[in-house]
Amino acid sequence: MQLRNNPSTPIVPSSAVEPSVLQKWTEEVEKARVNLGIQGLTVAVVHKGTIIFTKGFGKRNDTEPCTPETLMPIASLTKAFTAAAVGELVGDNKAKWEGVPVNEYLPEFRVKDPALTREITFVDMLSHRSGIPPLDLQWYHRKESRIDLIKQMNIVEAEAPVRSKYNYNNTMVAVAGEAAARIAGTTYEQLVLDRVVRPLGMRETGFTNATLLTRPNHALPYMCKSFKDAQMGRNQRLEMDKFIDADLPAGGLHSNVIELANWARAMINDGELDGVQILNKESCQTIKSAYNIVHRTPRSQEFGITAYGLGWGIDHYKGHQTIQHSGGLPGFRTHMSVFPNDDFAVIALTNDAFNECARMLSFYFADRVLGLPTTRDWLFDVAVSETEKEYKDAGLEDPDGVPSSFPPQIKDKPTKRGLEEFVGEYTHPSYGKITIEVSNEEGRGREAGAEDNKSCPLNFSLNCIQGQLRHYHYDTFFYSSVAQTGLQLAFLLTFIPGDDGSIQECRFLDDPKYIYFARVTPNVDDSN
Repeated sequence: MQLRNNPSTPIVPSSAVEPSVLQKWTEEVEKARVNLGIQGLTVAVVHKGTIIFTKGFGKRNDTEPCTPETLMPIASLTKAFTAAAVGELVGDNKAKWEGVPVNEYLPEFRVKDPALTREITFVDMLSHRSGIPPLDLQWYHRKESRIDLIKQMNIVEAEAPVRSKYNYNNTMVAVAGEAAARIAGTTYEQLVLDRVVRPLGMRETGFTNATLLTRPNHALPYMCKSFKDAQMGRNQRLEMDKFIDADLPAGGLHSNVIELANWARAMINDGELDGVQILNKESCQTIKSAYNIVHRTPRSQEFGITAYGLGWGIDHYKGHQTIQHSGGLPGFRTHMSVFPNDDFAVIALTNDAFNECARMLSFYFADRVLGLPTTRDWLFDVAVSETEKEYKDAGLEDPDGVPSSFPPQIKDKPTKRGLEEFVGEYTHPSYGKITIEVSNEEGRGREAGAEDNKSCPLNFSLNCIQGQLRHYHYDTFFYSSVAQTGLQLAFLLTFIPGDDGSIQECRFLDDPKYIYFARVTPNVDDSN
């Protein structure tokens, strides 16, 4: 349903909240921003149908301040918009959440097991219970169209039975978005804009970072090299990632906190805004319902059992039901929490790669606006410890840059091969081509495990991902793009010999067994 006039969430005059309270909120949020080294932050607090607090903190670029109208990528907050678009088609009786496989709407979607192809529904995709493993590396920076990448999934094997476990999967959300577009007879982007975004009065909200860069009040991405640098305010600007088109249904929208307040109000009121039913009521209730268990035991005393709906995380905070989601792209971190039964929501957007401030602001404001008992200092104790952990997990606190989740390096175990023995092209029918090259003449004839080889001259490329490998142990090498781009992409690449002892394959050490890249160029010694 289209509105005749664009709705907007009223911003109440300052007198509706005590000036001293507003001042304290402003001071504490700014102090937290500075303490965590966040370049820019925008926040909106919605209560009883109005914005009771909204402000921009810090800078959207090197010189200009953030305002509540500053546009930023919202990353995975997009998933709920995709679910809502599917919900509109369900409301039109053009699609079904369950009972009909997505393959019937989008025949190009097939996985290796035909029986599984006939099982996976919209609910399975949007609640992360399809059993298909994440394929982020397969889709990242690929030049092919979304539908061409979907066709390449016909060799993908399940890693778990459908509906048996929670496994976060951007690719499945992207497939759901493309299937919805096929049903509607339009593009995914146009479907979401026409059926969800524009009817809610979100005029500045749109798709793609390339488009975002053309808007006058947009934020640029930043990151720090370490948590110490963050606390010293040493932010470094990153290049905006413009190549996420294939994954748009999982994370491609940009917006601002003012317009996201409309979205929050629509979720609180089951699709109604300003007395008009904009979105299908039953579908809004469906996407806010739990379909998949994430944590079977509470994470701490403040929270309940965590589940996942359709594009929304489902939780309780101090006994109050919440639907929430975080988002992250290189140089941006976002969070939105909605308390449907309390007519309350908090939206926070930041243009900094590593911080937990956006998420902690939900708890900070919930305690104060809803009058909940204080149990922890969310902005200063918890946000600091969680942000420091993020830097450590990403490998930015380690002098060698290795994420804490990786298997420990076995010291003094060099490969017995020269670098040239790894050189060549390795292909996978779905992931594409890995190219390994010696970057300069200095590396020729050099052993990969040499003492001075922390930055070994062995170049790696996979589609648009490029960089240098570093020897880890034996025939395993380490790659990380975090320090250069803010993208949390790090992996161990292991080279595997054939029966004759020469390298024949390579694989990512922490990925399922099906992701093997077969060598398609001869070894250096064989070509002589």
